[in-house]
Parts: sequence; C-alpha cells; structure tokens
Amino acid sequence: MFKLNLKIALRNLFKNKVYAAINIGGLAIGLTAFVLLLLFVNHESSYDKWSPELKNVYQVREYHDFFTPDNKAYWQQRSESRIATVLKEKIPQFKYVTKASEGWGDGYSVKIDRNNPVIVKDIVDADSLFFKVFPYEFIDGDELTAINAPNTIVLKQSVAIQLFGTDKVIGRQLKLVRWRSDEGNLMTVTGVVKDPSTAESLAFNAITHTGERDTDPDQISNSNYTGIYVRAEKFLDTNVLNKSLLNVYVDYKKALLKARGTTYNEFYKEKNRKAGLKILPISEVYSTPSFSENWLAKIKPIIALSIFLLIISVINFVNLATAQSVQRAKEVGVKKVLGAYKKQLVLQFLMEAAIQTLTALFITIILVELLLPAFSNHFNVQLSFWHSDQLLSIISQLFGLFILITLLAGFYPAMVLAKYNPVKVLKGNYESGFGGIALRNGLVVLQFIIAVTFIIGIGVMYKQNHYMASKDLGFDRDKLINISTNYETGDSFVESIKRIPSVKYVATTTQVMGNTFNTSRELTFNNQKFDVNAVTVTMDALPALGVKVVTGRIFAKEYAQDTINSVVLNQSAANLLGKNLVGKTFTSGPKNDVFQVVGVIKDYNNESFEKAVLPTIYKVTHLGGSSNTNNLLVRFDNDHYQSAIKTIEAEWKKVYPDFPMIYTSVEDAFLKELKPSLRLMQIVVLFSIISVVLSLLGLFALSTFMAKRRTKEIAIRKILGASDLQIINMLNKSFMILVVSANLISWPIAFILTKKWLEGFAYRIDMPFWPFAIATLTSVIIAVFTVSLQARKAAVNNPVDALKYE
Repeated sequence: MFKLNLKIALRNLFKNKVYAAINIGGLAIGLTAFVLLLLFVNHESSYDKWSPELKNVYQVREYHDFFTPDNKAYWQQRSESRIATVLKEKIPQFKYVTKASEGWGDGYSVKIDRNNPVIVKDIVDADSLFFKVFPYEFIDGDELTAINAPNTIVLKQSVAIQLFGTDKVIGRQLKLVRWRSDEGNLMTVTGVVKDPSTAESLAFNAITHTGERDTDPDQISNSNYTGIYVRAEKFLDTNVLNKSLLNVYVDYKKALLKARGTTYNEFYKEKNRKAGLKILPISEVYSTPSFSENWLAKIKPIIALSIFLLIISVINFVNLATAQSVQRAKEVGVKKVLGAYKKQLVLQFLMEAAIQTLTALFITIILVELLLPAFSNHFNVQLSFWHSDQLLSIISQLFGLFILITLLAGFYPAMVLAKYNPVKVLKGNYESGFGGIALRNGLVVLQFIIAVTFIIGIGVMYKQNHYMASKDLGFDRDKLINISTNYETGDSFVESIKRIPSVKYVATTTQVMGNTFNTSRELTFNNQKFDVNAVTVTMDALPALGVKVVTGRIFAKEYAQDTINSVVLNQSAANLLGKNLVGKTFTSGPKNDVFQVVGVIKDYNNESFEKAVLPTIYKVTHLGGSSNTNNLLVRFDNDHYQSAIKTIEAEWKKVYPDFPMIYTSVEDAFLKELKPSLRLMQIVVLFSIISVVLSLLGLFALSTFMAKRRTKEIAIRKILGASDLQIINMLNKSFMILVVSANLISWPIAFILTKKWLEGFAYRIDMPFWPFAIATLTSVIIAVFTVSLQARKAAVNNPVDALKYE
C-alpha cells in the first residue's frame, strides 16, 4: 500500500509540475528564512554553555549610577571591587570569588621582540582565582598556578597562533602597552587555553595578572569598579540567596558611607537612590545586558518576519492543494467505490505533502549554505550549518519542523479531498464535494495582509532612515576625525599636528559620536536643584565640532574668564533652567563653585537616535571636577585631507612607536549609528519582496484553478454575448474584493506596528500617509495584472471546446 501511494503521489506531482514547483519553491523560500533565523537563535542562546561546570558560576551585579549612558541607575555588570572581599567573608556558599576587568578601551598594543606592535582587543586583567571560577581547558600550562605570579598572561589558543605562529608558547614574553605613553609591562606567557566551542559573555583573547585586581583602593574615598564572578559548591536558589546578599550589602554600605563622613539614609535619599546587589547565573548574563535590550528583543521583528514568510508558504500549499480538488475528485470517488477508507486517503495525501515538504527542506539546506556567509556578515556573527557544534540539535529541530509543516500544510487538504461523496462526484456533481472556498479566500486575504503590511513597513522605515541620515545633528561631521587618545596641554604630538597646514582645529571633548560617556552633575539655580550632564572641553572643542550658537557666544581665547568659571549650555539645559540665561550664574559642587553662563548652543547628537540629547553644561575650566576623555578631535579646512592624516600618523609613530594610532572619521561613526536601522530595513525589504512574490505565485495558481473551475460558466456567458473584457472583469472582481479587504485590515495593523517601532527613537518622523496609499495601489495593480493574465486565457478559449461533451 505504501509503495502504491508513493507511486500515485509522485505521478500527481509530475502531472502538475508547475504547481508542484510553486509549492515546493514557496516552501523552500519560507523555510530558508526560518532556518537562518533558527541558526541565529541557536547561536545567541548558546552563550556560556561550553562547560557543564558553568552551572555553578554566577555574576555579581550592583545597582548604581556610576558611568551610565544617561546618568541613571542600572543593574550593572561592574561592581565596586571591595564587594568581592565582603562576599568571601560573609557568604559561605561561594567557593571562589574572582575579579576581572573589562577589555581595555580600543585594546592593548602587543609588541613581540622587534616586530611592529599590533592592537589586540579583549585582554582582561584578573586576580589569581580567575581559572578557579571559570573552567577553561588548558592545553598548555597549569590551571592552578598559571596566573599566581604578577606580570603573567594566559592566551587563547587562536590568539597564541595569531601572535606567535604556534600554541607552544610557554615562557615566551610579550610587551603590553595600554595607552600611547605607557611604558608597558613585560608579560610572561604561562598558559594557553582552548577556545570554547560556543560563545562567551565574558569574551577575552587573553587573561593577564598584573596584581591590580588583588587589592582594593587604599583611600576610603576612592572606588574601583570591576566585574565580580563567583563559583558555588552546588546549584543555588538565587531568589533566596539574593535576599541575604542585599542584607550583607546594606551593612557594608552603611559602614563604608560612615567612614566617608555621611550616612546611609542621607546618601540613598539623595537622587532617590536605592541599594541593590544580586547574583545572576552566568547563562543569563548575555541575555540580560545592563543598558540595552537583550538579543531576543532586538530580533523580534526578524522573528515575526520569518514566521510570516513561513505562514505565507504554508498558505500557498493549502490553497493550491485544496484548489486542485477539481482534478482529484474523480480519483477519490473511484478509490472510495473500490473500497478505500477515509484514513487511507488521508495518509495518501499527507504523503504527497510530506514529499513536497522534504524536497523543500533539501532545497532549503542548499539555499542556507549559499546565503549563510552573507547572513552571518549582516548580523556580525559566525554561523555554520554542517560544522556547527549544535548540528544534532539543529537536525532534530528541522525534523520537528518537517513534521509540523507536513501536518499544517497537508492535513486540511487531505481531509477535504478524502471526504468527497463518491456517488455525487462520479455523477459529475462536484459542487457539494468542494469545501473550503471560504477558507481559501480567507487565506488569500491573510497573505495579502502580510504582504501589504511589509510594504507599508518599508515605506515608514525608509522615511525614518532618510530623516536620520539627513537630520541636522547640531554640528558639522564633515572633515572631522577623532583620534583615540587623550589631549594634554603642551603635548609634543598635539603641538606637531597643529602645525600641519590643512589642520584647522585640535581639541577634545567626551561628547563625540562613537565614543561618548556622560558625567552627572547637580547644580543650584534660583534656589532649585537640577541634574545635568557636565563636560569639560578644550577652548577649541566647540568650534572644532562646528556647533550652532543660539544666543550669547562660545568659548574664545580673548576672554580670560572662560578659563576660570564660564560655561556654555545646550538648548536642553537652557530649557530646563529657564529663559534669558546668558550672564546669569549658578552654583555646583561640594564647594558651591559659581559658574556664569556665556552662551547657549543648539543640541547636538553625540549618541544614537534612540536617545534624547541630555541637558548639558560645557566648561573649559577644571573647576568643580573634570571629565576624562579618549577623544582627540582634528578638524581639517579642506576636503583633501588624506595626505594630512598620513602626516599625522608619521608624527604619531615618531612620538609613540609602541602604540599604533587608532582613529575614525566622525562621518563613519555617524553611519555606524545608522547601521542597526539600515540592517533591519534591508531585511524587511528582502522579506517583503519574497512575501509579495509568494503571495502572487499563490494568487497566480489559485486564479488558474478558479478559471478552470468556471470554464463551463465562461463558455455559456460567451455564447450569451459576453465580451472578453466582461469575462476578465468578472473573474477579477472576486479577487479584487479579497485584495481590497486585505488592505483595509492591514492598515491598522501596519499603523500599530510601525508606530511602536518609531517610538524606539527619540527623534522620529510623524506617521506618513503615502506608504499606506502606495502599498494599496501596488497590491491592487499587481493582483489585477496577475489575475488578468489567467482570466484572459480563459476568456479567449473557444466555448465549443468546453461544452461539446454536455
């Protein structure tokens, strides 16, 4: 029976080659998008799964506002270093506690012998207990003693090969230079660890032990923030333990604040602070970032798009299978007369669905292999199908997908076909046998709802991206580069580049797109307290940025007061404080230093468009504190500045031979901020095109079968005098009702979805109307064209051919 059903299934597929190809091709495209997404989700959910021992490793998180993007408090991955000592003493459940810094800035300069220095990112400095907490596999060296001594380093295997050409490097030395003027530390390689099979939240290329993580600051007023990780003897109930941790933390903070001359209540009452300390399983660290959405929230639109494509593919399958009921009715009638049971017929039609789904899966795997490099590059991850460590899991997921698609796409058509009444069908009375017309119409509507929503989404995204790309940022990003280094008065390098003819300004500020950090400052104005962002700049910083003055002036060398207590406000700060602020004063800092406002500038965007510009004060003086910076702005006076950059690099190499110069143009930094939105739009455009094509293929096939089903009706109408145009209009009318209905339904759906997406931007467009109008017009024109092609074929046929056997 199986062999017979297989033969019949294959014969039917070859008999309807065009429609089988549409079905299989549509499924393959939908499945390809879904499988690519599956690979990405598997990768993102595989973080910190490279060792079973990690189940007992936890990250400590403290709730504080130090070094945050908007000066607000968050659960941060960096905690005050003294907490590690407290945990060792007070929490017996923790077997080991280790401290590990984040990767240093742009990376370390690594110099080996007399070779040119190279930048290596993600070099993490840790205390001697790091490898007792994290169970890395050593391929050379002793994990128990590898970083016991100061100035030792353990390399990842891939990095050892990259630097030395081999992983047999125990005893070799390299020089680590942290910044341009650092004399550097000579480090001895004491171990090489295997690269984990899956991704890590604490990603590193090397672990150093300088000794800095072994001690806490000597001065009670100083703080040092670092990553803290713990390893327990057994699995912990974090809900219970976190309550104990909070109690321990509160006691610690009370003692610390008392030693600093304040009280716990005073400190936490200020700015409505709250105390917080907790642990998080290491497996949850990557999916719970401190300042941004997690990976799942970021790809929700992509997940929705992939599922929608799969739904459209399944809809095509169901529509085509049920539409073919005219051709399969007599087959079912004869089989039933010969004694076939409904169950046998259902299995036969499910087998046909399974063959098509399996074929689509094979095509999908080929497409995935072809598209995977581009997809990986788009999301900046390294994905693999056949060489994945999760291949078994992926295959089992695909098998489950195969079963699901077969049942979703095949079960309903199988039930429709199997329930035909053989007596009525063999008499030629098909109509009572044809169920599911309403369902097919509903599925066509659903297809077009998805397709039209996609098209509207493209329009809205295009408008928002165009708005961001052309928005006045409040400064001039052209002919401006940012060198990753500090600015120091009298620095020989700075003085040398000032003398280069095409260099107009050399300056520094913390507020540069691509490398911004914010420092909170409280000020008192008109007896009211305000929280603002404070930025210390050099005299030429605001002219170098090309900011726009709203009122007053910016800093200038002619005004001696500017180096004492003058400040410039941005518009957000001016709106916060009031009107006519130029010439007025406010106080700030523990000594109530007095500052005078000399000007107000237009807000300028130095971060992504998701964030609003903070109320900010700019000052040249270090009075009341300063902001450290790793930005050296260089403004050129003409567009041909590449030769000037080469001259700057040559000057850098003379002064800092052990550290390569790192720089970026502010224009490139701006384009980098736009990348996430552009990537999403590219995916939406691609998926929209595919969804429209799939919807039209389904509409094409369905209109063909509809025309075939109404062949006799068309013939009779022609004999009674109907013109070809009337026949075409008649067939178009039924489909136009469906397409217009789909548009009316998709409008509110698209409006809600795109409005929600736009709300993620602090600076955004108003909801435009034209994407909705264009989507409707496009869908109607394409649908009319597609259906008309088939309708014309039916209309021009000779009616005698359709009626000669009646």
